[in-house]
Amino acid sequence: MKTVQLTEHELAILKTALHMQIQQMKREKANGANVDDLLEQYEQAFEALNFAK
Repeated sequence: MKTVQLTEHELAILKTALHMQIQQMKREKANGANVDDLLEQYEQAFEALNFAK
């Protein structure tokens, strides 16, 4: 695993994109799609980004 340095702007872009994907997966799940594993991974990644400096 590598460590990368991001600017505040880059971090915000990543978090926004990931949040949008989470919302999309939730809509797909509501329509009956089996996206539980992917949704969980996206949510864990988003949570990890909340601790980024």
